[in-house]
Amino acid sequence: MTRPGAALFLGASAMFANMYSTQAILPDIESDLGVSAAAAGLTITVVVLAVALGGWVAGPLSDRLGRARVMAAAAVLICIPTAIAGLAPNLPALLAIRACQGFLMPGLLTVAVPYVTERFRGPAAGAAMGAYTASLVFGGLVGRVGTAIVADLSSWRVALAALTIPTVAGAVAMWSWLPRDEPRHVRRNLRAVVAEHARNASLLLNALAAGATFFAFVGIFTFATHRLTAAPFDLSLGAAGLFYAVWVVGAVVPLVGHVAERVGPERLLPFLLATAGAGAALTLVDNLAVVIAGLALLAGSMFSTVTTCQLLIPRLVSHHRGTATSLHQTIYYVLGGAGAYIPGLWLHDGWHAVVAACCVAVAVGAAASLGLSVRRSDTLAGDVR
Repeated sequence: MTRPGAALFLGASAMFANMYSTQAILPDIESDLGVSAAAAGLTITVVVLAVALGGWVAGPLSDRLGRARVMAAAAVLICIPTAIAGLAPNLPALLAIRACQGFLMPGLLTVAVPYVTERFRGPAAGAAMGAYTASLVFGGLVGRVGTAIVADLSSWRVALAALTIPTVAGAVAMWSWLPRDEPRHVRRNLRAVVAEHARNASLLLNALAAGATFFAFVGIFTFATHRLTAAPFDLSLGAAGLFYAVWVVGAVVPLVGHVAERVGPERLLPFLLATAGAGAALTLVDNLAVVIAGLALLAGSMFSTVTTCQLLIPRLVSHHRGTATSLHQTIYYVLGGAGAYIPGLWLHDGWHAVVAACCVAVAVGAAASLGLSVRRSDTLAGDVR
């Protein structure tokens, strides 16, 4: 791996490890801070919503100042809230710290999308986007499995503090090794650019398909520890956290990027949404192997959907791609943030209620992906004529 590749991998994986760092240890946070499952789920929600807000700073800034500069600065700044997260005395303080983390994350998570697509062309673009998504998979694995193991051995506070190490390593790598791109010095009014992108129905459908899948993914994985630690499985928190290792299915994402480039991202999306729904439904079965298979299927579908939708963005807009990505990420992360809270409201009714809420979201996303596929086919046909 080249130094720039290593920088992007370390920085992105550290960012994503922080995003979901509380997900596998929610029961410990609930117990220690004396809050409900839905309230503890807000430690995911506030991050995701702050990412959606921060994207409107990072995306336009990257259009003006250069992608790499914004990414490196964000990687350095996020080290501060990460270092103090484990010191939070109560839930409001923890939510404030998590919101700060989330606000800084788009400096990499949003900006990396146009950075990668602008530096690579053709089949290499699919492979590069897949590799970037794979780094997020690795970070999510560390953030979930790693924190679960450390929390089981010590406490959730130590688990969160331990993430400072990879975060600092990612920041140093990004600052030292990431090639700088030239600022674009765009002068066009941001409001006019956003209004134009907001009228782009294909861009909105693409974001809705991605966001609906993300809602289901976050909803299932946020409350999966409750499913696995309750009857009939009765696993310990540490053992339940190990099942987040199903994220390794993200290793297939670079291959999915190749497939998307060959057959067309918009044609692949409906299949990926259907697969996500099947994965969520499998977690209803009272058999541990089947539940794990469902989680793996959902995770693989989610990561593949992210890569496919991100590959579509530069095909749907011709300018201000950083701002277009901000709009995409806003829809995506707002829906994901809702997924960390809304399904938890029905957790007391049983796991089937959580799955039902997530499957409804997937159905909405599937409808959006079909609409996008039809619009893209009509557009391409018109271009041929």
